[in-house]
Amino acid sequence: MISDKPIDFDRFVRWLMTAGVIVVLYLALTELSAVLLPFLLAWLTVYLLDPLVSFVQRWIKKRVVAVMVLFLTIAIVAVAFVIILVPIMAEEVKHLYSLIDSQLNHLEWPAWIPKDIVVKAQSYLENIDYTSMLKQEGMGDKVMAALTGVWNTVSGVYGIVGALFGTITYVLYLMFLILDFQALSDSWKNYIPNKYKAFTLQLTDDLEIQMNGYFRAQTKIVISVAILFAIGFKIIGLPFALGLGLLVGFLNYIPYMQLIGILPALALAALNSVDTGGSAWIAMSLVLVVFAVIQLIQEVFLTPRFMGGFSGMHPAIILLSLSIWGALLGMVGLIIAIPITAIIISYYQRLIIKES
Repeated sequence: MISDKPIDFDRFVRWLMTAGVIVVLYLALTELSAVLLPFLLAWLTVYLLDPLVSFVQRWIKKRVVAVMVLFLTIAIVAVAFVIILVPIMAEEVKHLYSLIDSQLNHLEWPAWIPKDIVVKAQSYLENIDYTSMLKQEGMGDKVMAALTGVWNTVSGVYGIVGALFGTITYVLYLMFLILDFQALSDSWKNYIPNKYKAFTLQLTDDLEIQMNGYFRAQTKIVISVAILFAIGFKIIGLPFALGLGLLVGFLNYIPYMQLIGILPALALAALNSVDTGGSAWIAMSLVLVVFAVIQLIQEVFLTPRFMGGFSGMHPAIILLSLSIWGALLGMVGLIIAIPITAIIISYYQRLIIKES
């Protein structure tokens, strides 16, 4: 419940100062977002990697050596994935190209579609040269043009020097933080006044629970779901199964965002059914079954398994916090959204509600 202590001048001034600090912090984050972004990305990366470093340190006590072994292992695994997945992805893209090229230029419309719509659609499609669009050279040119546009945008906003500086700064932050992460995690507590130490440490414990619940546990869920989608799409014979499965799975970092993948999956299923002569309705129904089964597996098995006893923020609150802080502070807001929202909730619970 709210405290019955009367609001005197001293208490009012403290509230006013707290509000002032919050406003100053917001303005500082807004102005310094470009500078803070490399640090926050490095901190988040180190936070996620630290359990792996601690695991390696069970056998290699020297942290510097453990970090080097971990990075080398990650590099080897990444190269192995590239060697294994790139040929498969290339074959899937080639098949998808052949499918689109053969079907869109020789499209037979179902009888239940109104004739006037068919005439207009055919007239529009006949004016598009899909063959040249989907040729490898044309696709390469378009990709290069897109990358050039992105690079020009980045160069225009930050400058080439700024982009390079940001990358180098991120790497330096990453190395400094990961080498001394445990010491940094403990040393900051010495700077807290004794009067506020108990409350501050309780807040950080709550924050740690939220962070573990979202970032680390969600990462495990995302990887599992991505693999399941890739396997599920492959089983039902969906074109571009591996690429689409991994993409849909990784969208799950934002709760239920993987549902966006239903539309392209349904479109590919319908297109593939035309090529194979099967029923489009059955093919699209199988896609929905894959989504339903994997969602069920996620809710019944994966989430309880990886989240454990975590009882953190509701997915709707997480999505709302990402939207609000992302709108206020851009990329920096997306990074700090979960911890800041967790602090606000914990602060409210302990100071306003005062749970007994």
